[in-house]
Amino acid sequence: MFLKSWAYTCKLQQDQTVNAPLPQDLTPIYDRTVIKDPNDIETEVMNHWKSKLEIISDGNVKSLKILPTPEPSPDVVRFTLDLTREDIQTLRERLKRESSASSSPKELRLSTFVVTFSYAFTCLVRARGGDPKRPVGYVFSVDCRSLLDPPIPSNYFGNCLSASFNMKLTAETFMGEEGFLNAARMVSDSVEELDETVAFNIPKIFAAYPSLPPGAQLISASGSTRFGVYGLDFGWGKPERVAIVSIDQGEVISMADGRDGIGGVELGFSLKKHEMDNLIDLLPEGLKI
Repeated sequence: MFLKSWAYTCKLQQDQTVNAPLPQDLTPIYDRTVIKDPNDIETEVMNHWKSKLEIISDGNVKSLKILPTPEPSPDVVRFTLDLTREDIQTLRERLKRESSASSSPKELRLSTFVVTFSYAFTCLVRARGGDPKRPVGYVFSVDCRSLLDPPIPSNYFGNCLSASFNMKLTAETFMGEEGFLNAARMVSDSVEELDETVAFNIPKIFAAYPSLPPGAQLISASGSTRFGVYGLDFGWGKPERVAIVSIDQGEVISMADGRDGIGGVELGFSLKKHEMDNLIDLLPEGLKI
């Protein structure tokens, strides 16, 4: 009798826990109308994807055919750079010194993202070498929830992403002594300029990609230093290593918070071996005090 009573009490407590409402700030919001689309960007984006599907699926837009993915070149290799919090601070202090000593000193937004992405971007441009006049650029994702007017609640359940895109650059800007500083200035400005209009720039970005000039080097960021991927535990313990497999397509820098959990960052690269050899030689240089 005691065991039956105890089992019933446990079951009742479990049901009450399952049915207990979540706090308001954790309750997902599914209402898509919270995003105001004054120019009907949604229709333009959907038409773009429809045209892409028509090409891929021979006109059958309802096809469930998997999008084709090119095989990575056999000479492509991967490398992960683990930056400690101290390493990032070293890079940050270097930028402060170089900026204050330059002919046009300017206060920069030196967040962890700006510092690490700018450094990786500069090293990738230098690692390729080649024509200093070749066009280069960068693109990174932007969380638009706090930028829209009115802001979208943080518990909105759905994508609210756009991108910051800059392709009006040349390699020589980043190959000299002030290359890292130049990159940080541009990325810092890109972040500072973000406002509610970025959410509605997606059609412009779609239009820019096919028009990239031959030999252009477009470097993008995948992932984030704020996802807390090394804190995840699905019952098997925390991950030993997190990798973003899609960086094998194009020049993409994968970004994640460090495994140390105290402010470090992991940067992942995937390049042809001769470029990777150059990159591995370049990456430690900027960390020297």
